[in-house]
Amino acid sequence: MLSEAEQYAIDHQFSEAIVMVIHGDNDESAFVDQLEFGKHLSYINNLIAVVQHTLSSELFSDYPAAEKKTFLDRLGQQLQSENKVQLATDTRSSDQEVHPEEPTSESPQLDDHLTQKQDPKEHIEEPDPAPLAVEQETSSARELIKDFLDPTPRKAPRVVTPEPHKAKLNKPHPRSLRLSATAIRRGFVVLGLLVACFTLFVVGHSVLSSANQPPTYSGLIANKEYLAAAKAYPTKRTVIENKLASAGSEKVLQKFVAAYPSDEGKFDLAFKQTKYSQVVDLSTKAKMTTLRKTMLAIAYVKTNQLDQAAVLNADLNSDKLSLVIALGYVHAARFDEATALNKTLNNKSLEKAIETGRIYQQAIEKYQRDANDKKKSAAERKSATANVEAFTHQLQTLGE
Repeated sequence: MLSEAEQYAIDHQFSEAIVMVIHGDNDESAFVDQLEFGKHLSYINNLIAVVQHTLSSELFSDYPAAEKKTFLDRLGQQLQSENKVQLATDTRSSDQEVHPEEPTSESPQLDDHLTQKQDPKEHIEEPDPAPLAVEQETSSARELIKDFLDPTPRKAPRVVTPEPHKAKLNKPHPRSLRLSATAIRRGFVVLGLLVACFTLFVVGHSVLSSANQPPTYSGLIANKEYLAAAKAYPTKRTVIENKLASAGSEKVLQKFVAAYPSDEGKFDLAFKQTKYSQVVDLSTKAKMTTLRKTMLAIAYVKTNQLDQAAVLNADLNSDKLSLVIALGYVHAARFDEATALNKTLNNKSLEKAIETGRIYQQAIEKYQRDANDKKKSAAERKSATANVEAFTHQLQTLGE
């Protein structure tokens, strides 16, 4: 029994682990565990307790409770069946020890003679100690596993013990060997460790392999390492510069153009720096994309080249750019052109700006006449000049 092996290990002051395997109906390994004797484990003396302890560990936390209960029930049923067979065998052995074979022919005569002399009143039948011991042992075994038994027995799992030279513990009685069959928790722990080591190996190998590989273009761009991306992927420099022109900051684009200069980069940088005259000059050198045509149209507006901007917008057909050009016409007091553009846009804000611009322009013209009228006093002409400057500023910033 398990208790005998445990007591043996404790008495001899040593500890040993025995690997046990429970085989199912198809002779496959249904459960594996490792029994550690000599460590004063509270559950080591009972097979059901050992299996229940293993199944309740974290190793089996993901297993369905129904499957674990089914396994315990089957194990309890088999233990009950084995106990019945073993108890019957032990009972027959005890009967043979208590009632030896009948003596020779002289023995009956001696027994008869003794029986005749014995007083019937003095005859007292002694109880048979062997059946009592068997009954006590049966009750103890049943009490030990009664919470795990199912009345229907099933086929017994076959138990496999480790090789003798690998275990220091004395070989137990065959009955104890049957009772000590259990699922070995450490077997699964070792398996888990092997899986973990294999996973670490695969991950480590992948990391080392990736470390030897050059960084990807998308990875560098995602990390905003534009200079490194341009160095590692020269054919992507134009794409990178276009990206920075549309979404990058002036500072980042300036560093990129300094490292990898191009006419397109200079054009885009000049626009971000609001150097609109340079934008117009560089437009004849840079490759004009839709974005750069829009930049150039804005530069035309900012340099008061509204007609060039309008011609360029005929190709772009942008309502937003049309609004900017119309406001440019208002700032230049070209209200008829602005009104013509607004017929297509039908923008209420632009219509209001045109009306206000006309008023500003009338004030500018009036105060300009006063400033040029020599009949006016010097103070009046000075005041008129100041008003011209004020209304001119209002007109040129209208709608911004």
